Amino acid sequence: MKAIILAGGQSRRFGSDKAFATIENEAFYQKLIHTLESTNLFNEIIISTNAQLASQFNYHNVVIDQVEHQNKGPLSGIYSAMQQNEQDEDVYFVISVDTPMVTDKAISALYQFMVQNLIEEQLDVAGFQSDGYPIPTIAFYHQRVMSVIEAVLYSQDLSMKHLYDQVSADWLDVNTIQGPSYWYKNINTQEDLERLKSEITE
Repeated sequence: MKAIILAGGQSRRFGSDKAFATIENEAFYQKLIHTLESTNLFNEIIISTNAQLASQFNYHNVVIDQVEHQNKGPLSGIYSAMQQNEQDEDVYFVISVDTPMVTDKAISALYQFMVQNLIEEQLDVAGFQSDGYPIPTIAFYHQRVMSVIEAVLYSQDLSMKHLYDQVSADWLDVNTIQGPSYWYKNINTQEDLERLKSEITE
């Protein structure tokens, strides 16, 4: 099973590329790699990014968004990584680089949730939700959604909802995971990062 770290965003609100921001003395992307490795679930970790950032990662496995789907959001990153590896895997774990505090416990719990529901419900997507809203960038995606993602990328509606309306999805509430309240929070601004650092040290 492979994991995809989405790291191709514009980071406009943050002011610099979030992948290289640091928390607990590690760049976001490096911290996520170490967390993913600690689960022992994945035989490969892929960083999905854009052509401008690709050379800046100190990592061996970087996939660049396809030219025709550049600047089309997270679905572009998921699709590009899946297409390059489509013969190898049935299920991919997708995590956004701006969610650096996700825990191995949360990933493992979501994996068990997916396995329990995959056969019975023919799940295409299994992810977390908060306050009833899906978190599309902490989720497992079955390879069969790739054709649906491709159709969405060529449409006028690039939203995750457009994808979810066409596939089978189920969601695990973030509150079922024991741990700090910030583990699933994404960092959008410098203020978010400073707030997170304060919470960690409390």
